[in-house]
Amino acid sequence: MRVADLDAAVEFQTEILGLVETERVGGVSYLTCNERHHELLLIEDREKQGYDHIGLEVEDAATLEAMRPRIKSAGGTLLGGTYDGEPGIDRAMIVQGPSGHVFKLFCGMESVPAPGPGDRPLKFEHVSIKSNWPKTVERFLKDGLGFRFSDRMGPFASWWHCDGDHHGMAVVLAPKAELSHYAWTVQDLNQMGRIADRLKQGRDQKLIWGPSRHGPGNNLFSYFLDADGAMIELCADLAQMPPVGDYVARKWPNSPTTINQWGSPPPLKFLLAGFPTIEPSPGRPSWAAFTADPSAVPRQDESLHR
Repeated sequence: MRVADLDAAVEFQTEILGLVETERVGGVSYLTCNERHHELLLIEDREKQGYDHIGLEVEDAATLEAMRPRIKSAGGTLLGGTYDGEPGIDRAMIVQGPSGHVFKLFCGMESVPAPGPGDRPLKFEHVSIKSNWPKTVERFLKDGLGFRFSDRMGPFASWWHCDGDHHGMAVVLAPKAELSHYAWTVQDLNQMGRIADRLKQGRDQKLIWGPSRHGPGNNLFSYFLDADGAMIELCADLAQMPPVGDYVARKWPNSPTTINQWGSPPPLKFLLAGFPTIEPSPGRPSWAAFTADPSAVPRQDESLHR
C-alpha cells in the first residue's frame, strides 16, 4: 500500500490492529502479526496514494518460473524479470493482469520470532478487487494464477480460493479497477469488538458495516477504513474448501441478504469504497531496490531463471 505518511500509517496498524514492524528500509515498512517476515507492506509515497500490488506466495523458484507462460496466455503481462534482494523473501516477479491489477508473485518468505503478547489478527487473509471487466479478471485468476471457484452472486461478485480458505480473492463488478478492501483473519467476534473499541477510543472512528455474517464464505465480518482511506475487513469463521473442509461451491441469489445474513443491506459507504490502483513501471519496483544488507547485490532477469 502506498501511503502519504509512513509513520502515521504504521502507527494506525500497530495501535488498532496490533501489527508489529519487522523491518523498515528505503521508505518501506514491513509489518506482520505472526512468524512470517511480513503480511503487509507500507510504502511511503507523498505524491500518489493507492494500492501498489497484491502479493501471492508460490511454492518455490521453479514454480515461479513455470508460471510465466500461463500468465501470458491468460491475458497477463510480465513487468520485467525475476528479481531478488527484497527484504523478507527469496525472489519475486511483478505481473499485471487484465483490468490493470498488479500482482507480485514471490517465494521464500522468511520467518521471524513470534511477536510478543498482544491482541492482533492471526494472518492476512484475502483481498477484494473491483473491475469493469470481471470475467476477464476471473479467467486470469483461474488460468493464469491457478485460483479455483468458490462462490458467485450473479454478475456482481465472485469468490476464489488457492488453499483451504473459502476465498483468497474476490472480484466485484464496478465502474473501474480499484481495491475494494484487504482482510485479516481474527479469532472471533470478541476480538472484532476489541478492535472496534480501540478504533473508537483511539481515533473516534466507527465501523462502516458490521459486525454481521456473509452468506458466501459464511464468515463473520466488520469493515472500517485505515489511516489512508483503504477499507479493511476483519474476518472470522471463514468456511474451508475441500479437502480441508466440506464447503460446496454454489451460486447465490442477487439479494442484499446474500452478503448480510443477519441485518441490513450494505451501506453506500461500503459499496463506494475503493482504493486506487497505482500504475506500475516496467522492471524492478523502485521500492524493492533497497536492502537492509548493504553487502547484498540485488539481481534481476537471466541470472535468476533456473
